[in-house]
Amino acid sequence: MSNSLSTLPTALPEAGVKGNILIVDDTPNNLRLLSSMLNRQGYEVRSAISGSVALMAVRTVALDLILLDINMPTMNGYEVCQQLKADPQTCDIPVIFLSALGEPLDKVQAFQVGGVDYITKPFQVEEVLARIENHLTLRRMQIELQRAKAEALRALEQEQELNRLKSEFVSMVSHDFRTPLTSIQGFADLLRHGGAALTPEIRERYFGKIDTAIEQLLYLLDEVLIIGSIEAGQTLYQPVSTDIQQFCQDLCETLRLRNSQVIQFCCTGCSQIETDQILLHRILTNLLSNAVKYSRADAEVIFNVRSSEQEMTFEIIDHGIGIPPESQQHLFKTFYRSNNVGLVKGTGLGLAVVKKCLDICGGAIEIVSQVGQGTTVRVRLPLLRAPSQSSPANLAQQTDQRKQQVL
Repeated sequence: MSNSLSTLPTALPEAGVKGNILIVDDTPNNLRLLSSMLNRQGYEVRSAISGSVALMAVRTVALDLILLDINMPTMNGYEVCQQLKADPQTCDIPVIFLSALGEPLDKVQAFQVGGVDYITKPFQVEEVLARIENHLTLRRMQIELQRAKAEALRALEQEQELNRLKSEFVSMVSHDFRTPLTSIQGFADLLRHGGAALTPEIRERYFGKIDTAIEQLLYLLDEVLIIGSIEAGQTLYQPVSTDIQQFCQDLCETLRLRNSQVIQFCCTGCSQIETDQILLHRILTNLLSNAVKYSRADAEVIFNVRSSEQEMTFEIIDHGIGIPPESQQHLFKTFYRSNNVGLVKGTGLGLAVVKKCLDICGGAIEIVSQVGQGTTVRVRLPLLRAPSQSSPANLAQQTDQRKQQVL
């Protein structure tokens, strides 16, 4: 049996460091006195009257430190500490031994089994508190270092992945830029050297090919610029009054002119709302373009818009190739493309742009997809937003600046 503790003072200074502490001692009086002392200092204290009870307790609650008596029946403190250090879940919890055994060999054995400190009974309360506070501080520093190390490793992995994706992106962009530029150059040469032999219809077709190639270049450049602008904090939410039904109909008409796909549009409860037209246009254009691009030419794309008092919901349904489950968690990463896109051209920027625009608008996106069945995308935008402090003139100026960035 252990010796009892020294008499406690009537008043103790408030401790600056708090934590969860387990006291292991087979003497009830010792447990009560230590628990009372530490509780008054703001610590969360639990007690165990034997080594076996202590080993069960450490698996049910997260502990910051253990005060462990050595002389206990059945299982002494050294054996308890050895088991704690052998378990990956408890090996990092600091253990301070409390014992009347004051021989050097006793202390050496305590450190050999994994103890961080050794206090000989009888002891001063101030000493116990000081050692507890020091070891809790060290423990928290170790946790912070481990967390910082883990975050650094994650950042390194992300940086390596980003570099890989950037390399792939540069390769894709080089190809995507080269193709329309080659088209522009080729049709320009035909127009230059064809002369009178070209009929007005042929000349118009060549000019149309050049216009299409220029649009491809501008789209690619626009996606890169908007990501850079958002990440630099230069893109702000600028709401204006918008007829959402007309806005979406115009968008569908534009996409129909570019593609043969049928877009079935339905608007329920739509009304005049306050929204950033430029950001919304970019969000919906990317999502509808993806639905068209990854669907069969004869497949219908469904575009539903619903309005409530709190939010607008935009739902886009396609019956295309779908997205594999392992790819879905990476969809909003810059430059990422699903592993089943095959020869379908793309840069991996579309959904990254959508997510960044939605973050500015305070919106949310949900994607449900099955390979070979198609994809459903739901975007929710809140309708109750504080009006922008920018004047209409400033909004027009910012809109012109965005357009100039693209051109």
